[in-house]
Amino acid sequence: MKVLAWLAFPLVATALAMCWAAWRGRSRGPRRSGGAFASVEDFRRFTEAMAAPGPRATPEPRRGLRGLIRKLKIAGQGS
Repeated sequence: MKVLAWLAFPLVATALAMCWAAWRGRSRGPRRSGGAFASVEDFRRFTEAMAAPGPRATPEPRRGLRGLIRKLKIAGQGS
């Protein structure tokens, strides 16, 4: 009998949570029609921004040994 109680409790809690979420969602009013973007222009700007290269798209040019030494000196100044 204890096993049935341990199995029933999560099921009842889940059912109550689902009912509460459905009731809460319905009381908030109707959903907006349409998608995530308010207009076609917003969607076009979003797709252009996603297609644009990021700030690190082009790797840094190699500086050789001199650049490495300078980088180590700058890193060592903080300590």
